Amino acid sequence: MAGKRIVLTADRSLMTNYRGNFLYGFIACGPYEVLPEWVFDKVFCPPVETDPITGESKVAQVGLRRVESALLQGYKRDEVFIANPEMLEKSIGPDTKVVGINVMDPLGMAPVTTTMSPEKLSYVAMKFKKMCANIIQLKKKYDFHVVVGGNGAWELAKSDRMQIHGIDTVVVGEADELALDLFHDLEKGDAPELMHCFVKNIQNIPVIEGPTINSLIEAMRGCGRGCDFCDVNKRSKKDLPLERLQYEAKINLDYGFDSVWLHSDEMLLYGCDNRDFIPNRDAITELWKGLKGLGANFIGTTHMTFSAVAADPELMRQISRINKQDETGRWLATNLGIETVAPNMVKKHLGVKTRPFAPEEWGSVVREGAKILNDNHWFPAATIIIGWPDETPDDVQYTIDMMSDFREMNFRGLVAPLLYQDFSEKNSMHFGNLNEAQFTLFWKCWENNLRVINDIIPIILRNKTYGPPMKVFMYGILKAGTWAIMRYLRGLCKDLFNGRTPDEIIDKYARSRSVTAPKIQTKKL
Repeated sequence: MAGKRIVLTADRSLMTNYRGNFLYGFIACGPYEVLPEWVFDKVFCPPVETDPITGESKVAQVGLRRVESALLQGYKRDEVFIANPEMLEKSIGPDTKVVGINVMDPLGMAPVTTTMSPEKLSYVAMKFKKMCANIIQLKKKYDFHVVVGGNGAWELAKSDRMQIHGIDTVVVGEADELALDLFHDLEKGDAPELMHCFVKNIQNIPVIEGPTINSLIEAMRGCGRGCDFCDVNKRSKKDLPLERLQYEAKINLDYGFDSVWLHSDEMLLYGCDNRDFIPNRDAITELWKGLKGLGANFIGTTHMTFSAVAADPELMRQISRINKQDETGRWLATNLGIETVAPNMVKKHLGVKTRPFAPEEWGSVVREGAKILNDNHWFPAATIIIGWPDETPDDVQYTIDMMSDFREMNFRGLVAPLLYQDFSEKNSMHFGNLNEAQFTLFWKCWENNLRVINDIIPIILRNKTYGPPMKVFMYGILKAGTWAIMRYLRGLCKDLFNGRTPDEIIDKYARSRSVTAPKIQTKKL
């Protein structure tokens, strides 16, 4: 076999449709030693459809599709190939010049992974290492160049890490405009070891020409909220026009997907043209109607903010009506960042995330936004950050009180407590450094998650890809997983606090309302 000139791929934890549930992707952040590999591969994250003869992946990450389209502006169609990472031998050969890899969290250094797999090898890291080991052997045989890009490329942007994994070039940022020139340079051996790049003109973002994982298309880039811990803020906000999104959505619908998922860093800022960050209701509802009209069962989105939700409750009602969520009873999940509700921490770290509300109102904005989402059949998958370098127990108390309020309002959503991660790798938080207040918050989050997961297990088991035996097995896995998490936290509590139990620790902080966190009413817009 001669091999394809350009081979594009991603590790096995990314080359899956997650059984139609993006939340299953978080399982890849868990420890490899806890969950048997066959359970990960068969139950939660089966592989994407692949040609068994050629090893071609029929669907791929939207990022790989972008690079593919960029390369097709200069390469022939049969020279660019997207490969299943477990079948690379079928496409790599003597004629292969460059292998491009898309990464999300290759070394397991992102906040979700370091929190879910403390000091353990995660599935996402294991799958990346496994793929790289194979590529290194093929590289010795065929002498091609390896380039890595994607959201997690920063983890590999050190010479020693590149050498260990057989990588020649790492691209941090957006490669849309430079991909073609970069791959030509890689073929000649002239590419730099490290590149930082960003798209300057939205017109230079290439249109995808093949179906994407879970029918995900990119509606916009950037955010503009200015949180100081978020790499997304290095990108200026760019909205892709409806006509283009309809074209890309139709590719996925024609492939066989029955829905459309919009990727963004803040979907409710699509079309927003005001400094107060008030959502453009007309632009967003036009977008939803324009995509739903293609025949999709529903339109979902990956990210929102509580401030945008609270700023226009009618917008969420209209989106849900367009999706007919009120008629079908369908719940859709979306990711939202809470991070902290301590006013002084919000002012320091969250930029203008609270707009159009004031930083002091953020706690009430989150509570109100959560209620609006639940009332309209949206399931928040929220994050908070624990262990900021300048965080005090009084700061943590605000967020503990919020979790208590979530319980009182029967909040239906998950809250993922993430340990603070410093991109410079100097000030990152570790479990062994948690104080009593931080542990209490961590415990409160998982109490909430345990309650909610138990409540939604029947919904999870409705997945049409599960047969009766699989439903029974999944029920057991979910129950065992939540039990294992709480067991780990009980053991951690004893290790951290001289044998004391969680009940002894959290009682100090779990009062109904702290004197440092008065209830705040949000202003009406």
